[in-house]
Amino acid sequence: MSIRPPRRFAAILASLVIVQSIPIVAPTLQAQSVTETKIELMADALRARDAGDYVAARDKLVELKSITGEDASINRLLDQVNTELAAQAPAKPPPAASGSVSSSVTQTPPPPDPKQLADDEADRQAESMVRARELQRTARSQANRGQISAAIASYDIAVQQLTPNPVTISLINEIRAERDELARMQQPAPSANTQSTPPPSAPTAGYDENRTRKAMLPLGQTSPGFVRDIAELERMILIGRSQYVAGDLRGSEATFKEVETLDPGNAEAKNFLRRIAEQRRRTGWLDKAKTREQLLAEVTQSWQRPGVYEEQDRPGPAEDEQAPLRRKIEGIVIPNVSYSGVGLSSVINGLSQISSEYDSAAGGQRGVNIVLLDPNQTNPVVNLTLRNLSLKRVLDFIVDSVGFQYEIQADAVVVRPGGDLSNLETEFFPVSRSTVIRMVAGGGGAGGGSDADNADPFAPGGGSSPSPSTESKSIRNFLQQAGVNFESVVGSSLVYDGSAMIVTHSSRNLQRIRNILNRYNEVRQVEIEAKFMEVAEGDLEESGIDWLITNTSGSTKQIYKSNFRTLSDTFETSSGIDNSIRIVQGGADVIDPLPLPPPNIPGQIDLGTGATPIGIIGGSIGDFNIAASIRALSRKTGTDLLSAPKVTVLSGNQASITVAQEFRYPARYSEMKSQVGQSGGLTTGGSAGVTITSGTPQDFQVRNVGVELDVTPTVEEDDYSISLDLNPRVTEFDGFVEYGGPSVAISGDTTVTVPPGFYQPIFSVREVTTKVTIWDGATVVMGGLTREEVKTIDDKIPVLGDVPLLGRLFRSQGESSTKRNLLIFVTANLVSPGGSPKKQELKNVLPNSLFQNPTTVTPAGSVDRVR
Repeated sequence: MSIRPPRRFAAILASLVIVQSIPIVAPTLQAQSVTETKIELMADALRARDAGDYVAARDKLVELKSITGEDASINRLLDQVNTELAAQAPAKPPPAASGSVSSSVTQTPPPPDPKQLADDEADRQAESMVRARELQRTARSQANRGQISAAIASYDIAVQQLTPNPVTISLINEIRAERDELARMQQPAPSANTQSTPPPSAPTAGYDENRTRKAMLPLGQTSPGFVRDIAELERMILIGRSQYVAGDLRGSEATFKEVETLDPGNAEAKNFLRRIAEQRRRTGWLDKAKTREQLLAEVTQSWQRPGVYEEQDRPGPAEDEQAPLRRKIEGIVIPNVSYSGVGLSSVINGLSQISSEYDSAAGGQRGVNIVLLDPNQTNPVVNLTLRNLSLKRVLDFIVDSVGFQYEIQADAVVVRPGGDLSNLETEFFPVSRSTVIRMVAGGGGAGGGSDADNADPFAPGGGSSPSPSTESKSIRNFLQQAGVNFESVVGSSLVYDGSAMIVTHSSRNLQRIRNILNRYNEVRQVEIEAKFMEVAEGDLEESGIDWLITNTSGSTKQIYKSNFRTLSDTFETSSGIDNSIRIVQGGADVIDPLPLPPPNIPGQIDLGTGATPIGIIGGSIGDFNIAASIRALSRKTGTDLLSAPKVTVLSGNQASITVAQEFRYPARYSEMKSQVGQSGGLTTGGSAGVTITSGTPQDFQVRNVGVELDVTPTVEEDDYSISLDLNPRVTEFDGFVEYGGPSVAISGDTTVTVPPGFYQPIFSVREVTTKVTIWDGATVVMGGLTREEVKTIDDKIPVLGDVPLLGRLFRSQGESSTKRNLLIFVTANLVSPGGSPKKQELKNVLPNSLFQNPTTVTPAGSVDRVR
């Protein structure tokens, strides 16, 4: 329940409000009249200055200064007018020198404080901007009241208040834009009291401005279309501003683009479009950051293994209009019919009545409407006896016996003359490229891929697609095998123009072609998502002490050394092989060895190659010098690999996914060549020089080291099951094997040994070939591609190595292990040509949706799509 105040109280409250508002009106009106007086004086001064009447301009400015007091802008304008007057005045002779010379000396004032000057200038500039804003608001109010000339004068005064600099330039441009827009909209009135635009700076003799303006017609009469366009532009600009302030950047952009279309030179529309673009650019980096974080989050979420979900209901195929009636005539079984010399019309009427008797369908309309269309009244005679056949088969035999045909429509079966030998019709069948590929693949067979489809399109002679004439023959052969007879029907034909089939045939065969195309027109493509998850871990533990004991006291030098191995010495593929070019001269030591190790790639088991001892301890016991080299190494490594590529492929075609390194190696080497030269003479002697040229690698081949997956999906007839021909393959590089022996060159006392360098790689391959059938959206998990490799050494000095506690000083132990587990998940999804799942229901994604970018680029810029 609401409580309403008494009427007397409401009247008293209204009276108080009116009384309180009375004393406010007078000061407001008085302030407004003073402001208008200032504006009129400034406008008159500016017009007089522009007309060259500097005396009148000075008088107006002096009067204005008496009202406003000290004003920097008025003083500056007054100084300009006085300067112009001084320039127009005749030169006067200098005054005569006075008889007495003043003895006073003029004192030079001290220089002003720079900081004080800067502060004063900042205050003056802020004050001028405040006054300019007040004049701008006054001009807008005058424009709203229809005082266009006064508003233009106010804008001019506001500009005069401001000194152009980087701080005030934006306000100056804004005021000038409003002033120019107002001046462009101004319509000259015939009345003499209306303010006119300022006259030109150089007035023409005999020019009467007032008389000329009185003779002008109003703009609404001379250019009514221009006035309407201006009004429409103002309305649209107001809408665009409101949309921009409300945050509707898309709507504001569309509005100002329309304004720019109507008025290509509209500065306000361009300015707002610039501000919108700048605002989008400032927030555009968020799209990049958002996408980056989402992609990284998807990588993290991809480690989630597939889950178990309930099976969804399998959608059935869509039915055509004739399907219910076709099923009905196939389900009606007639025990016995016998016709001997009965006219076709009587047979058709009898079948229509019999169909209602043997129609076992519950509810609905019983029987079938069978209509005979015989324009020539031929009424052929039927002689036929049939037992236990469906109504469809009975109709087939009857029409074939008399040369007629029938057509199943939505609500009736129509029988008419023709058969396959007359009444040919021509029909156009649009056919997609994928349908043609499915029909002609395999030489006219149905389904599956062919080698021609997977051939290299850039290979010579194999990249051109078959011509439409060749495909016409292939399509005709396919339809011929499917039951559409072209050879025995005179006048029948089929032409394929690359996008549609033009078929001339009987209506019955055209229906057969239509049924076949309904089966093949559906685009069947599968999205293969392969996820490779591999986890590898390596551990290395190695420790040992190498002993070196020497005794040099006697005549014979004695050396005792432990012969312990390391993991690197034991399992390195190139250990024990001198892979360097050796030059020996005069039996001395090797000079200038040139190492030639075999190449290597990362990813092998860690053997601790290149590890140095952590310390060497030396000392002497009597005549024995003892040195101990301590080796201790513990190292752990780990590798996590996740790769989840996706590829979409047509049913029956192969898709390949490769995540590997390309390893190039020579398949063969050229022969090693040696050349023997001669040096010296018969008297001086000498020796021959031998040059050895190693074999050059030739015929390089490429081997993928990593994971490869070849998959061929085939969509089954139920349009729900997918057969996959899977072939995952994991290839690893194990090392090199060197073939051949070293080459030796001897020249005098110099011997050069060159290793063969014929390296061939060794690969380890884990490959699985299988065929499975899964449902739409299901995932095949292939495991078992695991590997663990352990390499150990355990060396000791006999007897000493078995001593408790102290025996550890005389042992060398090491173990290196690597574990790998590779899981491959293959998911197959039926996808529509729009890129979305064909039948699966996802969150916020409907089946057969269209995936596309939210924007597209047009000649006018980026445009959002309509959702």
